[in-house]
Amino acid sequence: MQRTVPTLFTCLLCATLSLSALSGAQAQFTYTFFDQDTTINNDVTTDFAIVGFSGGSYDENDLSRHFTGPSSPTVQVVAGGSISNEMDIFNNSHVHVSGGSAGGIFPYDNSVLTISGGSASFVLSQEHSVINMMGGNVDDLEGQGKQINVSGGTMGTLVANVTTDYQGNPLGSCIVNVTGGTVTGDINAFNDGILNLYGGVFGGALRAAEGGTLNIYGSGLVASLLNSNAANGYSVYALSGTLDDGTVLANADLKVRNDGVTYGHSSFTLVNATPEPGAYTLMLGLGVSGVGLWRRRRVSRSRSSSI
Repeated sequence: MQRTVPTLFTCLLCATLSLSALSGAQAQFTYTFFDQDTTINNDVTTDFAIVGFSGGSYDENDLSRHFTGPSSPTVQVVAGGSISNEMDIFNNSHVHVSGGSAGGIFPYDNSVLTISGGSASFVLSQEHSVINMMGGNVDDLEGQGKQINVSGGTMGTLVANVTTDYQGNPLGSCIVNVTGGTVTGDINAFNDGILNLYGGVFGGALRAAEGGTLNIYGSGLVASLLNSNAANGYSVYALSGTLDDGTVLANADLKVRNDGVTYGHSSFTLVNATPEPGAYTLMLGLGVSGVGLWRRRRVSRSRSSSI
């Protein structure tokens, strides 16, 4: 059974709008605009830090965009900088977080977000944006944009999902490439998301569900089936071998939804290196399934049942 789980931002927004309705007045969001190259080294306490526009607002009923003065600045968030609530990045802008902290960061359009330090609670790409995770700490890193490249840093959870536009309509597959870093929880491929795992360390499970795809690259990779009928429609495997970066896996948890009709067609593939440098051979491809849409507060965000 699927259930919708709103994000923290959804809960706060609903509470704000509900109080406004009860009082007969509409809440007024507050904004700080960054339309020129700048460095943020102080506190930004408004509801929204908007990168790439000089004015305008969200419609407070449906959160549609009504911004003015588009631009494409480069913004640095450094030590001492604090985004108390949310930063939204538009119009091919570039944001580099090397220090400080943020509640949520959301790149849109073809914008690029690079994280090499600092911390954030929730980071979610949308539309055709790209995230480069090189360092720092993110509690929840999720891809509904074009691509996420993870080479360092620490994440609580990592998700590759379907690419969506602003209204939540699917545009294609989000690709997440993991060559390093540490994920303390689960690594997930949901819906049309494609997650390519070349390296890094993870403390939870590798999971493919709701049509997601996991590609795992290394040598001596073997997935041993432990349970083909586990809870919530999963098949459970023990994954062993060595990832491309030398990380050794010893019976790591691998979970895949198996009912293609009910949950969609999910899959994992083990790509083991051949003796020739740089050459690979496809060793294993399994089709299975799952269902769960992970989106930011503007679009309903649901999680699949998990084990």
